[in-house]
Amino acid sequence: MTESPKDLVDEAQRGRSERTPWLALTGVTIAVAALVCVILAVALIVYFVA
Repeated sequence: MTESPKDLVDEAQRGRSERTPWLALTGVTIAVAALVCVILAVALIVYFVA
């Protein structure tokens, strides 16, 4: 892959590519997965401490 993350963000913001929906969906999926991991980690810490 020869594209940098900044190039992919610029392409998604322009919205003129066939890949734009997939790029946006990938970004949202990664953000949601990170949020779920943080919530799960906090819940496990609270469960084992309490």
